[in-house]
Amino acid sequence: MFSELGRASLLIFLAELGDKTQLLAMAFALQYSVREVLLGVALGSLLNHGLAVIIGSYLAYLIPLSAVRLGSALLFIVFGLWNLWSKEEELDQNHKALGSPVVVVALAFFLGELGDKTQLTAIALASNAVYPAAVLAGTVLGMVLTSLGGIYVGTKLGDRIPELALKLISSYVFIGFGIFHLIQTVPRHLLTPVNTAAALAALGSAVLFRSVQLWRQHGLGSRGGEMKNVARQLQALDRLLGEICLGEEDCRAEHCPVGYCKKLVRDELNGSRDKKRRQVVQPFARRGQQFDRRKLEQALAVLETAGFDQELYRELKTNLEKLLRPV
Repeated sequence: MFSELGRASLLIFLAELGDKTQLLAMAFALQYSVREVLLGVALGSLLNHGLAVIIGSYLAYLIPLSAVRLGSALLFIVFGLWNLWSKEEELDQNHKALGSPVVVVALAFFLGELGDKTQLTAIALASNAVYPAAVLAGTVLGMVLTSLGGIYVGTKLGDRIPELALKLISSYVFIGFGIFHLIQTVPRHLLTPVNTAAALAALGSAVLFRSVQLWRQHGLGSRGGEMKNVARQLQALDRLLGEICLGEEDCRAEHCPVGYCKKLVRDELNGSRDKKRRQVVQPFARRGQQFDRRKLEQALAVLETAGFDQELYRELKTNLEKLLRPV
């Protein structure tokens, strides 16, 4: 049993090294936490590999596999464009509508691996296995291990690159995946030089237009080292706030000091903060809530060394200190 598990893990790991799986994991790691991405990869791979034989058996009678892969390619392009045109708040709302970031990642990996070599490998290994469950566990483990490399790169990039650049990188990766899959699935007689050039020109023009528009809005092209440092500090503070958040079911959003600080930081990163808008509600921490004191001290330390304007600095510090002494 363990030999089958190990063999399946090794085969999948080697097959996916440097493949789109790692790039996709990197793109998601720019937006979500490591835990959410890993859970999504595991869930998507489990569904894909676990249902591989069933899907392979029934799709032939219902929908051609090429049509499914064509649909998944278009979904990648749509997601990339949606990511470019949507604001941070809209993305958060849409992701919540799908259930959670884990569901988003799982769906992307499930669709992306349909008919891919990893799914075919899972079918081949299971057909000759004494313990099919061990093979399934091994293939999922192999996908998770492979994705770790992409996640590592994504988290390192997230610590060093401003939010707009992360948005552009992740969008380009998704659109690139979609184009790659389209080239593989579109019938050859339609892939004429004229059709290909026209499609790429239309898509490229839209992406370039939006990218330049975002770049000008945020002014990153003309910012010096000081502004880049502020962006890095905001990114670091945003990540710390995400770790401090208790993730309670009855989240109070901006009525909670953590949620209010996250809103201020993300507005600042997006360049959309209204300078005249200040606390209409007074966020407060509930009695009995236990926040990670070490993380809070780290967040306050980042705040003290960051070059934020005084008004933003005072708001953030006041609300972070509320977490040290709940009402």
